[in-house]
Amino acid sequence: MKKTLLAALLSITVLSGCSAVNEVTNGLNYVPEATEYINDVQQFSKEISALAETAVNDPKAKAELEQMLEEMKTDISEFGELTPPSVFEDVHNQVIEHNNALQEGIDKYLTIVKDGKLNADLLEQTGLLDEIAVYSDLLTQIKKLGE
Repeated sequence: MKKTLLAALLSITVLSGCSAVNEVTNGLNYVPEATEYINDVQQFSKEISALAETAVNDPKAKAELEQMLEEMKTDISEFGELTPPSVFEDVHNQVIEHNNALQEGIDKYLTIVKDGKLNADLLEQTGLLDEIAVYSDLLTQIKKLGE
């Protein structure tokens, strides 16, 4: 009886310990991955402006623009698959919320580009860059929580 009880307590301790280890491991992985993702979003915002202007009159640049938009959609999707540790859940959900808005903006922009209605003011009209500006604050929050 004592052996069974001891085995049960040991099992519970090991399982809860594994959960704590997983939580720490997720935290160690989450901060650099989230930081890299947000840096990628910010780099995307810098590159897309110049490329969008060039793409108005250059078919090669237009193809690059479409590819860049598709790659960003993939990055958004991959970030959504991350599992944050509990301490990061709130900020992660905020990033996901902004990702959804960014994804919608990218989809609208891609539709317009593919329909051949690209113009120099389109990026501002869609609000795509305004949405990206929020990510700086989110990165600051992630870094603070990661300390």
